[in-house]
Amino acid sequence: MKQITTLTLFVAALLTCSSYGNVLISEVLYDAPNNDSTEEFVELYNNSCTAINLQGYSLQDNGGSFNLSGTVAPRSYFLVAKSSAAMQNLYGKTPQLAGLTLAFGNSGDYVKLRNGSSEIDSVGWENGLFGWSINAVDKSISRISSNDTNTVSDWGVSGNYGNPGTGVFTAGCSGGGDTGGSTDPVVNQPTYYAAALGKSGSELKAALNNILRGHVRLTYSQVWDAISYTDEDPNNSNNVILLYAGRSEAKSFRAGQTNSLDAWNREHVWAKSHGFPNESQYAYTDIHHLRPADVSINSSRANKDFDLGGTALAESPENKTDSDSFEPRNAVKGDVARMMFYMDVRYEGSDDTGTPNLILRNFAPTGSSAPEMGKLCVLLQWHLQDPVDSFETRRNNRIYEWQQNRNPFIDNPQWAQSIYGASCGL
Repeated sequence: MKQITTLTLFVAALLTCSSYGNVLISEVLYDAPNNDSTEEFVELYNNSCTAINLQGYSLQDNGGSFNLSGTVAPRSYFLVAKSSAAMQNLYGKTPQLAGLTLAFGNSGDYVKLRNGSSEIDSVGWENGLFGWSINAVDKSISRISSNDTNTVSDWGVSGNYGNPGTGVFTAGCSGGGDTGGSTDPVVNQPTYYAAALGKSGSELKAALNNILRGHVRLTYSQVWDAISYTDEDPNNSNNVILLYAGRSEAKSFRAGQTNSLDAWNREHVWAKSHGFPNESQYAYTDIHHLRPADVSINSSRANKDFDLGGTALAESPENKTDSDSFEPRNAVKGDVARMMFYMDVRYEGSDDTGTPNLILRNFAPTGSSAPEMGKLCVLLQWHLQDPVDSFETRRNNRIYEWQQNRNPFIDNPQWAQSIYGASCGL
């Protein structure tokens, strides 16, 4: 797959028959939750570091076309909506262009972005384009990766009716042009976390929950590829780093491909038996807490809470366990804590994820099936003792490409103490 950069797109346009452009379709709401005639929208993204005038551009579906106007700022989103008032009601946002006349079909349709007679980008659903079987009732469809293959695999169904104005394409520009700008997809954090700024305690937790909702849900099968990418060894792209063992292991040496107990499998850091035992529940496949782990070490951890103490594991003595708790190696104690904080904040039991309110308790054990995990104050100490490192930051960015939400405790470590400190005397 190719990373979408201005240079890559320019070269691709010269060397292949496919037509690419710096303006791309990034999100579409074709089956709105209340009223399709007012709530449908198309989101565009300018992937270059130069403003683009949309004169001559149009959107087309199987029923007609709509001429675009206005200017898309560098590395920015541009919202085309049927009704400005409807977008304000749904999202509290004002579109750059309203009055969209296309009426998207809910039984197979597409949107194509054209510049003059040239097709720049397209997205389909319900087999409106051949092979595009996406079905998104009352939910938007949006890109799940900054890689563009011009196929249905680039797209996923949002957790709700979408989040226009944000998404996977979030790189910044510096130096006054394409050659001087950043080409990596990085989130504009002040914008992403705008609703949480200035808040603390329970108000901060509620604001973060609202920001993190609506992520792209993966299947459990997709998790293999997702964490092969998010946890890839920076020094060997054929390998992943195992969470508890710390060793670099071949991506192909995984459970299901071999019966070896030294293979790796998909570890639910928040044990799935603690609140979400079924794949239909969003937390089951949320890659913010899914990590590659040695099969036998994962078995030793089982569904135990996290706490201090225990006996060192023979296979990996930096980890310890006893009958009801597990203590990971020092190098990932903070990583584990921040994953647990994310789960506690993300899942409050008041959305359509099928996941109950997940609660961090300051005791262990918490039981085998309650939607609770411990031990809160130990986790907070681990968070403070083991700060965020470059691997964790890189992983957060890569998860954002796939899942379109972030772990706020990696981006803003001070928020952990703001939310949990009072409970732990800090």
